[in-house]
Amino acid sequence: MAGTVAGMAAYLKARIDGGTLEPGNKLPPTRFLMHQFDLSDNAVYRAIALLKAEGYVYSHQGKGVFVADRRKLISGAERIQGITQVGETIHHKRSVRVQAPEWVAAHLGEGECVNRVRTVNRGELVLQASQSWVHLDVAEVVPEIDEPRPCNPTWQAVYAERSGNSVEVASKTVDARITTAEDREELNLDDDFAVLVMRSIYVTGNKVIGVGEGVYAPGHPLSIS
Repeated sequence: MAGTVAGMAAYLKARIDGGTLEPGNKLPPTRFLMHQFDLSDNAVYRAIALLKAEGYVYSHQGKGVFVADRRKLISGAERIQGITQVGETIHHKRSVRVQAPEWVAAHLGEGECVNRVRTVNRGELVLQASQSWVHLDVAEVVPEIDEPRPCNPTWQAVYAERSGNSVEVASKTVDARITTAEDREELNLDDDFAVLVMRSIYVTGNKVIGVGEGVYAPGHPLSIS
C-alpha cells in the first residue's frame, strides 16, 4: 500500500525528535525515500518541504538535505513576545499587494500576496526592519492586513481565532549578509555592514500561509540559544 506525505514527514520528525537522526545528518537520497515510503518523487519533495517549514531540515545546494539543529529554533510564542523590549516601539510602514519574490514564492506559491513592512525603533534608532509576505487566503479572513497598521496581537493570532485553524511558526534560517540597498534604507544606515537575518515560515496544517524576514541592525543581536 502506498505511503502518504504526512506519514513520511511524521516518521522522520519522530526520528529527529528521538535523536536517531542528529543535527547535521544527511537524509537519504530521493530515490531511496521513494522506495522506503512507496511515494512518488513529487510526494517526497512535498514531505521534505513540510519538514523544512517546521525547521526540522534544511537544504544545502548541491549537497542534499540535512537535519537542522532545533536548539536554534525560536518558537512562535517566544518570537512574538520577543519582538520588542522596554523602550522599543513598532512602526508599521506599509502594507501593499505584490507579486511574491522568487524565494518567497518557493514557500508561499507564485502570485500575489500581501507584503507588510515594519521597523522596531528605540527613539530615532532603527533596531530591526521586518517584512512579511502573507497569502491572500489570510486576507479574506483578516482583511485589515491590507492596511499599514498592527493586528491585535498579530495577524497570525487573529487568523487562528477567526478561522479556527492553528498557526505555527518555524524559524527557517538564521544567517548573516552584507546589507542590501533596501536594508540600508530601512535601517537608516549610511554604509555597508554585516547584519543578522532571520527568515520564518508560518503554516496552518500542511499549508504555508506566510513568510517573514527580520533584518537586525549592527549592535542589536538576536539570541538563538
